[in-house]
Amino acid sequence: MFDAIVLASAAATWVINKLLNSLSKAAIKALLKKEDLDQEVEKLKNALQRANLVLGAVPVGVAAGVKIENTNLEEPIQEVQQLATELTKYLDELEYYDIKDKNIPKKSWMKTITHAVGHSNPTKTDKVYIARIRAIVEKLHNLCGNVYEALYAEKLGAIIRASKTTSTDTREAAQYSTQTKVFSRDNVKNKILEVISTRASSDQVSIIPIVGDGGVGKTTLAQLVYNDLEVKSKFDIMIWIYVSANFDEVKLTQKILEQIPECGHKNTNSLAGLQHDMNKFLSKRFLLVLDDMWEESEGRWDKLLAPIRATQVKGNVILVTTRSLSVARITTRTEADHINLDGLDEHDFFPFFKRCIFGDENFQVQRKLLKIAEDIASKLNRNPLAAKSVGSLLRRNVNVEDWIRIRDSDEWRFNERNDDIMPALKLSYNHLPYHLQLLFSYCAIFPKGYKFEKEELICTWIALGFVVHERKKLEDQGSDCFDDLVDWSFFHKHEQYFVVHDLMHDVAQEVMVKKCLIIDCLDLRKVFPSTCHLGIWTELAYNEQSIERNEDFEEKLDAIQDKDILKRLESLILVGLYDENCSAKLATIIEQLHYVRVLRLQFNDDILLASVKKFIHLRYLELRYTSDMQKPLPKHICELYHLQILDVRHWNGLNDLPEGMNNLVNLRYLLVPGSGSLHSKISKVGDLEFLQELKEFRVQKKDGFDISQLGNLKEIKGSLSILDLENVTSKEEATRAGIKQKKHLRTLSLSWGSASASPAAIQEKVMEGLKPHENLAHLTVVNYAGATPLWFAKNLSLTNLESLHLQDCATMKLLPPFQIMPFLRTLSLVGLSSLKDFQIDFRSYEKDELELSEIEILNCSALPSIGLHSCKALTKLSIKDCGALTKLSIANCEALASLELEGTPSSDQLMLNIQGCSQLPSGFISN
Repeated sequence: MFDAIVLASAAATWVINKLLNSLSKAAIKALLKKEDLDQEVEKLKNALQRANLVLGAVPVGVAAGVKIENTNLEEPIQEVQQLATELTKYLDELEYYDIKDKNIPKKSWMKTITHAVGHSNPTKTDKVYIARIRAIVEKLHNLCGNVYEALYAEKLGAIIRASKTTSTDTREAAQYSTQTKVFSRDNVKNKILEVISTRASSDQVSIIPIVGDGGVGKTTLAQLVYNDLEVKSKFDIMIWIYVSANFDEVKLTQKILEQIPECGHKNTNSLAGLQHDMNKFLSKRFLLVLDDMWEESEGRWDKLLAPIRATQVKGNVILVTTRSLSVARITTRTEADHINLDGLDEHDFFPFFKRCIFGDENFQVQRKLLKIAEDIASKLNRNPLAAKSVGSLLRRNVNVEDWIRIRDSDEWRFNERNDDIMPALKLSYNHLPYHLQLLFSYCAIFPKGYKFEKEELICTWIALGFVVHERKKLEDQGSDCFDDLVDWSFFHKHEQYFVVHDLMHDVAQEVMVKKCLIIDCLDLRKVFPSTCHLGIWTELAYNEQSIERNEDFEEKLDAIQDKDILKRLESLILVGLYDENCSAKLATIIEQLHYVRVLRLQFNDDILLASVKKFIHLRYLELRYTSDMQKPLPKHICELYHLQILDVRHWNGLNDLPEGMNNLVNLRYLLVPGSGSLHSKISKVGDLEFLQELKEFRVQKKDGFDISQLGNLKEIKGSLSILDLENVTSKEEATRAGIKQKKHLRTLSLSWGSASASPAAIQEKVMEGLKPHENLAHLTVVNYAGATPLWFAKNLSLTNLESLHLQDCATMKLLPPFQIMPFLRTLSLVGLSSLKDFQIDFRSYEKDELELSEIEILNCSALPSIGLHSCKALTKLSIKDCGALTKLSIANCEALASLELEGTPSSDQLMLNIQGCSQLPSGFISN
């Protein structure tokens, strides 16, 4: 019961903070004042803050030993949460219609609401709507007072004192490094290496299954073998495939082909065609890792391996990791080849556990802490994943009291088997701060093995309102939270993605069983009335080669039809192909949504889009249009005024945007196909003041495309390309773009249509007005006809530049002082026909301080001399078509000097390339 009160208090605290955030918005304040609700709401805010004072302290206070005797508190605390959630939704609707009113001036927001809900009596609707809000405000105000008084009776002082003395800082123990090394696996690794060596001349494919319980290190061992230099020297092709429960011969064959170098296979869903390509391109010795395999059908296994077994190349090896002995037996009949992996050896496990806590198994710690750590380690069944998870937990607060609480936690009582590590993982989850629990547990809506993109998941969290902060940018706060979860071992880096271990995923599904529902090819889980997140994954239910009706899958969709949960759903993810019967059922499901904030759809039929226009709470909309028939984005998307993320990267054939995109005043990201040229088609883009990225902006002389549109976009980051600058006619006009104020911008490209597109004198003034912020890392200038601007020469402020590209800047004679640009890595000068001198001298810097590694000078027709001094990091120098060049002086540039003097052949890493410089004499380098 205590745990229930603690969880309810944490959830209520989070929801109240979310509500307080809404009530603090200027637009909401104005709307409530208009309806004479401002004084009542102000009293409510005070009550919410008082209630939050004790609710927020409850979890920490209880953890510190304060007992709450009143077991009936859970119900009113949950009611506070429910009412605060309901009021937040009403405020959300008020804000939506206020924005709509500003875009449709002659309609009041209440009339718009009346029209939307289908009532014919505006006055009655106004009163009913306001009465609902007033009733919730009054009830919530009274309830918060009751909760405060009840918790006050429960030793309020003790609870708050405990909360102040117990740290909840998730970064507190950052002093300890968490780099872990692999213990006690050399003997197993050597056994695998021995098998690989002895089978080098074998005609058949050698299959080595690694079998063991979850978390014992099967994947880690496979990675050790895969990355071993001796192993890499034996194989020409290295392939790693994550399989999980999604065993699909077609998709796995496609993934194998994608990892074969220089494989030009056609994108097809025909297994026969893919296997033909496999026979063709698997022409060299290969190592294939199939990680986390569950498929027990020998027929499907043989079908996948058919082209692999037919190859004429000898000595090929397949490593399979699996928890199932049955799977291992299917892969090979020779049980002597099985690598049976258990937990770490007893004498290795505790040093490994110490390393997980302190970063060093030899770290000296007080004896009492050491004894408690030994007690906890004995509960972990020598499992490396459990050690990492609980080690991360202990690292947060290195003190006797906290460690004793963890050692004596009731969670250990649920250890059903001697080798069960779920209690350890659940313990780590339970000790997360509530907001991190919320963020991680949402991953239960995704299937096992899902590859998470950090930025995409953070955007989803933001859209659901899970990320709240008064001062920091939401993306920065979300990034910090994600990094915390990585540090706690809830996410693991895998190539450029992040993955959740299968057992950690089980934890997420267990704690979110009443909130998250997945519909896939597996058995349908129980549908709870409290479900608010739904994931529909059709990937294994329908065969891409021939999409046929799947009545079993349709029955699962029928199970949630006409359920109240659909009206309350906050997120719906639909991924994969399906037939028209399934499409009709999905359309019926989508029609019933009301409060949805995240909607990700894959479709090829308009029927699924019919209802999207009514989702006024929507924050995140991803549309994957897979048909070959070209189709524009629907115009009603521009009326989703709360929308923060619009992702149409996978909309086939998209080449334009609908009018009115500037109405999406809360938009933070517009993700489009290709390089981002569609961004330049947004008229009045300056209205989107929260926009975080704008890849391209084309200056035009028509309304809505003037360069001043960029002035309001103070938050944009990443890269920005400004084209057609000949349409800017003065420094004042250019200054209104506010380029200097864009401190988050990393990459800037400035381009004129041609060098003669506008007078040089005007271009000079425009260029002066486009001075970037000093944080800029990459600058490109194209077709500029003026002289070098002051901010780029004598008054250089761009000392943080990492790359510089100047192209067809015909009258530029002066270059920036490179000696004060120590972070510059690449320099490219193309078509600077007035350049008379080029000198770089880094003598004042130590070698380790320099980063300039690549210089390219092309078609600089008037350049007579080039001097490079102490460019010690330089490995690539390319000089082409510089007809006037007579002198090339290179001093103390060690790598380049060795190329000329010792005749070292060029390579991708070390290259000296000089062509088309007819005036440069033989033996040209003066060293």
